[in-house]
Amino acid sequence: MKKRARNGQKLLTETEFEAKMDQLSISGSETEDELDTITEEESSNTKVTDEADNSLDESSISYMFTKSSFVLFHSGLLQDGKCYGVYKTTLDAEEGKSDPMRKLMELNSEKFQQKLDNSISALFMIGGGHFAGAIINHKPIVTKGNKGSPEELQLQSVNIAEHKTFHRYTTRRKQGGSQSTSDNARGKANSAGSTLRRYNEQALREEVQDLLKSWKPLLDRCDRIFIKANGVYARQSLLGKGPEAVIEAEDPRVRIFPFTTKRPTTKELRRAWCELSYLKVMDIPKSDKKAVEMKMRQREHLAKSKEQKQRKIDVSKGSSEGDETTKQLISLLKKSKAPSLIAYIRKNKVPVNFRLLPEKEYGRNTQTMLHYAAHFGLSRMCQVLLVNLKADPTIKNERGYTAYEMSADEKTKYVFEVARNTLGEDYCDWEKAAKVPGSKSREEVEEILKKKEDESREKLRELHEKELETARKQFAESHDKKFGRGKTLGGFKETEQHKLDSLTPQQKMRVMREQRARAIEARMKANK
Repeated sequence: MKKRARNGQKLLTETEFEAKMDQLSISGSETEDELDTITEEESSNTKVTDEADNSLDESSISYMFTKSSFVLFHSGLLQDGKCYGVYKTTLDAEEGKSDPMRKLMELNSEKFQQKLDNSISALFMIGGGHFAGAIINHKPIVTKGNKGSPEELQLQSVNIAEHKTFHRYTTRRKQGGSQSTSDNARGKANSAGSTLRRYNEQALREEVQDLLKSWKPLLDRCDRIFIKANGVYARQSLLGKGPEAVIEAEDPRVRIFPFTTKRPTTKELRRAWCELSYLKVMDIPKSDKKAVEMKMRQREHLAKSKEQKQRKIDVSKGSSEGDETTKQLISLLKKSKAPSLIAYIRKNKVPVNFRLLPEKEYGRNTQTMLHYAAHFGLSRMCQVLLVNLKADPTIKNERGYTAYEMSADEKTKYVFEVARNTLGEDYCDWEKAAKVPGSKSREEVEEILKKKEDESREKLRELHEKELETARKQFAESHDKKFGRGKTLGGFKETEQHKLDSLTPQQKMRVMREQRARAIEARMKANK
């Protein structure tokens, strides 16, 4: 009322105000093009008008049924074909939690402006070994007189109360993906690099959790907590369950950034806050009747094709459709494409215990997918079939063998024992029907395999040493046979002169006197 009075406009009655509200069109956008942005301070002075667009849905909750992350508002301050866009998460409009129009009016109210000093939100990003977190005060910093473009001034106005960044080496160079993801997909590697990345992942998680604990008083006051955490491990670093969790996974304040973010840095947090807190000027989406009709036809064709694919496969008749399904399943099993296999089975509603066709070819040994995977040593696919798709390990082939008994190697058998430990004893009769003798955890199997690998490596080393020693002996024998044994050179013969040269002058005189005396004695004996 005060704003209309300041603008020289006539005050509205309650009936007129409700009529204005009913005429306002609110809709979601099918585009995410970002044009010019205006600040919240400027938007508080804007006046949303009652211009309605007949081409848009007249329902007040039509924004809920679009794939866009925006809610669009018409305004007389904008030129034709333009509208204001606000993220649904900013207005709590993702699941119809609030009326976007009323929420926007609350944000523009004087009461809300007075609470800005005490209102804060938290922003967290984690990925690729990088972490960035910040506590942001809702009241922006005054940037009047500062230099820079409008975008730079927006970044300067972000009022950060606390912020922290971490970085550790957790991502495999040139290959991408975290070490934990690689371990889950391919098994635990034993290289020095993988050990370092595994340690850094745990250290980064502990650092993040320690930071969250130190910020707990601030986090308890936050109105919103926005996060960007791709992957289970990253989400577990920020969100948790139980009394020890700083941020509960089910906390209603938690929001996901509704747009793509870059590497987690403090600057990126500033940019993300500006994206969330500023209005955007956008193009009004135009409805294309031809495109709508084409989509309708595509949906009809898709529905018909789904009906055809959802028909149950007549296994008893051994139809060509069943043979084609078998070919697809065998192809996916051979290539170890677990996600594609799961998607194909669920899309075509193929039973996980589907009997491969024709029975003459597969019935004797590999009657089911689990038999086939075990027989050819596809341990990864055996795990997927047992744990993810809940295949029946008690089914026997025509020879009377279960899938465990058809296992090609010990590694495949260990998969069944791990599945027994994972699924529990109540899943089936593991001992008698499935013929799985024991139950082992994944850690026990890894320890056994590592021990066997070390033993085989030691045996291989001893074998190499024996072969090397044999080769040395053979080479020495062939060399001696061809060139003969080598002979040592004669020793150095020391002469009398060398002996005298090594004596002192006094010693030389004594030796010479003794030699002369012996010579005289020899002459005297000779004269007799």
